Amino acid sequence: MVVGGLARIAARAVKNTPRLTDPPISQTTQRSNTTPTYERAASILNEINPKGKTLDYGAGLGIGSKKIKADSFEPFPQKDFEPNFTQSRDIPTESYEKVVNLNVLNVLEKSDRDAAIQEIGRILKPNGSAIITTRGKDVLDAAGKEGPEPMSIITKKGTYQKGFTIPELVNYVQNILGNDFSVTQVRNLGKAAVKIQKKIKKYSGGMIMRSPYSNYKPKAI
Repeated sequence: MVVGGLARIAARAVKNTPRLTDPPISQTTQRSNTTPTYERAASILNEINPKGKTLDYGAGLGIGSKKIKADSFEPFPQKDFEPNFTQSRDIPTESYEKVVNLNVLNVLEKSDRDAAIQEIGRILKPNGSAIITTRGKDVLDAAGKEGPEPMSIITKKGTYQKGFTIPELVNYVQNILGNDFSVTQVRNLGKAAVKIQKKIKKYSGGMIMRSPYSNYKPKAI
């Protein structure tokens, strides 16, 4: 499944609960000061890829995007924020050297979370890199009931929160993206964080293979 935009994802409540639209869940993570996390993530990516464009995938209020001078994808923009993209399918395949996705996956149910990771893989250029961060067991501090996944909760507002340990997040993202990507842990960046690098595949003779995404077009959802 391909993401048609975090509008359907980040604000969707658990089955049989009301759909939340005010404020969008993907934006609540930026109501506190998250700029140091953005700056740290950007610094890590710039060490790997000094040149090239950065995309903030799930930009919330756009505060972090502006701080690190990144393009932005946010389907629920506030009136004072105009993101570059409001639909994930509109982001060209293999168009960004760097992607940040900070504390977005933890508000998504698994199928949507899987799709968001696949989209990040699609958007990255060969040899491009991404940083993903999530919350940890602190999600269990919220009022609500136990969710269907380990370290998850359905809040009293009907929203979903899933925390990750670092090893769990590494294994999860690696399994979704497969062998064409390397996924490694990042310490001292939120509760859990990983670094993704998209590999450049080559023939044994040294010729670069065509990317598996070169003819891929996301479905319109």
